[in-house]
Amino acid sequence: MLRPIRREWTKTQAGYRSVALPQFVVETLRRRAANAISNPLDLVFTTRNGSIYDPLSFRRSWRSAPGNTFAWVTPKTFRKSVATLIANEHGAGRAAQQRGHTDHGLIAQRHYIDAPSKVENFTGTLGDPTR
Repeated sequence: MLRPIRREWTKTQAGYRSVALPQFVVETLRRRAANAISNPLDLVFTTRNGSIYDPLSFRRSWRSAPGNTFAWVTPKTFRKSVATLIANEHGAGRAAQQRGHTDHGLIAQRHYIDAPSKVENFTGTLGDPTR
C-alpha cells in the first residue's frame, strides 16, 4: 500500500504563496494545534498516533459520516467552492492565484469554477419580434 508523502516542493513557482485565512479558520487551526499530538513535522491534522493522515483514510472516514447528507461532498468540492466564490467576486485570474495556478485562470475555469446553469434574462435587450 502506498503511504502519503508530504512533498517539500510544489508543481510550479506559483505554488509558493501566502494565503490569507478567514478569522474562523485561524481560530480553528489554533485550537487544533493546541490539542494536536506532538509530531516531528508539527502537523495540525494527524492520525491518532501523530503520523501523516492518509488521504485515502480521510476519504473513507468522510464517506462513513452519518447519513447521506454529505455523500456528494469530496475534497474537490471544497476546492471548487472556494475557486467559484473568489471567481464570482474577483474574477478567474484571482481564483487561479488562490489555487496556485500560473495560467491566468484557464485551469481554474476548466476544472474548479462552476459556470452558472441559468443566465440573466435578456428578453428586454432582444426585443419583441411582434413589433
